[in-house]
Amino acid sequence: MDSLDVAEDWQQVLDQVAILNARGHEISVDEVAALTLKRGLQEILDNRTDGTFYTVAWDSDGNLVVYDIYRDPAATLHPKGASLTQDFKDNAAGVWDYFNDQARALVGR
Repeated sequence: MDSLDVAEDWQQVLDQVAILNARGHEISVDEVAALTLKRGLQEILDNRTDGTFYTVAWDSDGNLVVYDIYRDPAATLHPKGASLTQDFKDNAAGVWDYFNDQARALVGR
């Protein structure tokens, strides 16, 4: 999975699942979507801070939590609908905009 780019939209998630399954990796659409969202937010934060000063992880409620360098929670990104994965499926550009807005608010640039 790490060799694939972050999917920009739901179709790319489906394409990545097909590629990975064809290569013998058993992975579901939900798993690829979750990895895409986590990696995408991490890349946005890394680009805004010119390095890795924040770490992104899923919590047990299906939110993405941003941790600072001390491993303290710095922000929590909640879904607008039923889940972030469903939000991404319904409106990928809107999710990336939301992530960028939240990163800007957190980082200040």
